[in-house]
Amino acid sequence: MSHEFEGEREFETELARDIGALRSSHGTAIVICIVLALTGSGAAILWGEYGGALDDFAIFKSEAAPQAVSLKVFDEYQQAVAGNLRRYSEMLQAQDAEIKRLSDQVLQLTMKIDSLESRARDAQAAISPAPKAASKKPTAKPRISTGGAPLPPAPEEKQ
Repeated sequence: MSHEFEGEREFETELARDIGALRSSHGTAIVICIVLALTGSGAAILWGEYGGALDDFAIFKSEAAPQAVSLKVFDEYQQAVAGNLRRYSEMLQAQDAEIKRLSDQVLQLTMKIDSLESRARDAQAAISPAPKAASKKPTAKPRISTGGAPLPPAPEEKQ
């Protein structure tokens, strides 16, 4: 089958193979209808029984104006918040001072360790290496004649 479109070139398409008639099952359709009917009935019963309870959820409530607060209550709240902020600020300053003190101690310990390591390297360099023990030359095994014949002369060792 070929098609021609304006501005397009002609092309060929393959026909889809026939997959046969779609089978429909009356039993499946009945089951689906029953499930939908039960779901709808259950939702209607729940809505009737608990419909008023849905008003308790914030999502279903209408937006209301915020409650008015007296100036005295607001000032007390503001003073409490300011007191908490001062206390937290003092705690952070104390924590910063403690961290600085610990950091200085770590720095001092690191410097001491570096000093000890350099002294140990200097001390090791000052010690002359121990002289190597003279290597022992292997002694010649005694030559024994087992047959009574004279032995050939032993090879001489080079030094």
